[in-house]
Amino acid sequence: MEVNDVARLLCQAAASGDAQRVAGVLASGVYPDLREADRSRTALDQAVWNNHPDVVRTLLAAGADPDAKMGEYHETYALRYAAPRGMHEVARHLLDAGARPDGPVGVNQTTPLILAAAQGDLEMVKLLLDRGASPNLIIELQLVEGVAEGLGISTRHGPLSSAAWSGHLETVRLLLARGARPDDEVWESVTRGMASPEVASSLNRRGSPEDFVLAKAVIERARNLS
Repeated sequence: MEVNDVARLLCQAAASGDAQRVAGVLASGVYPDLREADRSRTALDQAVWNNHPDVVRTLLAAGADPDAKMGEYHETYALRYAAPRGMHEVARHLLDAGARPDGPVGVNQTTPLILAAAQGDLEMVKLLLDRGASPNLIIELQLVEGVAEGLGISTRHGPLSSAAWSGHLETVRLLLARGARPDDEVWESVTRGMASPEVASSLNRRGSPEDFVLAKAVIERARNLS
């Protein structure tokens, strides 16, 4: 069988969640990160994209790179994709295999922890913090001048400011307890979040108005104590 055919077979099995078939292909000595071409997607990419934890574990055990680029345009990486989507089991497998909890971070790419905090996903936030993600890593977004102001967002993002902007009270409390600093940006984020129109989607969860009020009070107390 040609190399491209083997790569296609492995990726198809991974995308469908067929862990047994993936294991069978790998048992023949196939490189787990085999691609059909330079810009093709790997089997791990397909397994993470389709949220198949058993396949992810199988590929990582065979030596797949947990930090390899993934996506149609190789625009992200596995942990960054899994973090805001509630893929807890996938994230655990990636971290167990050595995925860096804070990145690799590219231009205009926030970290897995920042993305999980923005969703208020306490389980994911705890997992990432427990595995060494920094509660104070700040990402500077490089946007065209005036764009951020027009959208009412900041070009500086950290886990705590992201949780504050989305009004996730319990995530704010957790991050503060784990050493996140309530700086001026965090205060401005919760204030902007309270004033922004409520837009909800699967990747844009927001707290209730009451959560925003309480989160702001918690941040204010933390600022006074710091």
